[in-house]
Amino acid sequence: MSSNSAPSILSPPRFALGDTLGLVAPASPPEKPELIDETIARLTSYGFKIKAGQYLRERDSYLAGTDEERAADISACFKDPEVKGIFALRGGYGSCRILPLLDYAAIRANPKPFIGYSDITAMHNAILVKAGLITFHGSNGSSAFQPGNEATCRRLLLDGEGSTPVLFSRETSLRREIKTVIPGRVTGRLIGGNMTCLLRLIGTPYEPDFRGVILFLEDTGEKAYRVDGMFTHLRLAGILSQIGGLVIGQFDHADPQEEKRIQDRLQVEAEGIGVPSITGAPIGHFAEQVMLPHGAEVELDAAEGSVKLK
Repeated sequence: MSSNSAPSILSPPRFALGDTLGLVAPASPPEKPELIDETIARLTSYGFKIKAGQYLRERDSYLAGTDEERAADISACFKDPEVKGIFALRGGYGSCRILPLLDYAAIRANPKPFIGYSDITAMHNAILVKAGLITFHGSNGSSAFQPGNEATCRRLLLDGEGSTPVLFSRETSLRREIKTVIPGRVTGRLIGGNMTCLLRLIGTPYEPDFRGVILFLEDTGEKAYRVDGMFTHLRLAGILSQIGGLVIGQFDHADPQEEKRIQDRLQVEAEGIGVPSITGAPIGHFAEQVMLPHGAEVELDAAEGSVKLK
């Protein structure tokens, strides 16, 4: 479904301590309403000014306001010259519903970092496809710039911070053991996110171009047979035969036996795809996850267990 006339890729400028950041809720409302105030207070204490979306505190059943309200907040933050970066408050469900309502022309005309993960996967891919903007897959506003992820947030987002091309490696990973499945070195655009959310885009105008990409995937709470089914879907759709490399992050489950079945399934899938691949990358639903520039050109060195910016 991807168009060959996709826009050229833009990398947004970084923001700085003291800048104003937008806080929006593209998906679910917080389970605890006080999370909004806690997030604003924490980011403010860190040195940012926070501009909450007009509809940030709205609720529409299991959604954080109506589709129109959630989309309006995102478009407004991109259009607002005072706002230098935008955090999604949390994930949950609902980002895919607002994709047709976003002002992609305004997003492209006002490039700035947009950050979040999990259900926000839909936003990352749609913004890349429709606006050509690199966004950041990493901690939502509710958990960003906290112990465990502060260093990766600063390195990728803050102006004036020392930077390194290494997004992560076996040596720098704080929590996960990165394993080489198929060694090799390959360069491509880093595309992916939460597997369940990514599959919702297949066959839609927001499906990314998978040719030659470094595909990264994570998920949580899914059983082994569902992980099998999602890989089968990607295979039947002809996507797995297009990718250049595979980065598998955390696929966790509360049942240890089920998680063992999942890890076995991931190993089999990675081996079967046959491209340079790793498992255990520090990506997923845990505090120490790394920040990744979605859509950026990177190099995967599977033998080394590293992903580096090109």
